[in-house]
Amino acid sequence: MPGGIGPVDSDCARALCLTQREVSLPASADELRIFYNLSMHRVHYFPRRNAIYYVESRHIPVQETLLATLGESVADVMITQLYLDRLGYFKIGKRATLAEHQAATVLVALRLRGVRVSVS
Repeated sequence: MPGGIGPVDSDCARALCLTQREVSLPASADELRIFYNLSMHRVHYFPRRNAIYYVESRHIPVQETLLATLGESVADVMITQLYLDRLGYFKIGKRATLAEHQAATVLVALRLRGVRVSVS
């Protein structure tokens, strides 16, 4: 599968979502460290950067929830695909840059969908 390792089995995805691991990232954390601590059921909000970091999955539709929650104001959001390498071969997740009031709304919607949210 281009850009990934292939689909994750739904039983495996369910088991991953049951795991609970405390994530406490400092405000100085770089994007690579943030993505190291993400999973399909966890997003990270970085207020200083006005950014929500996430990994898109067919099991937990983070981006779909984000877009649906913002409705017409979605035009103000910039979603960027991020890569592990400089050549852009290894996708590691996405960064949604949005206003503070938009982030608050999106984070509530994600929590209601069962997504764990950590904040720096």
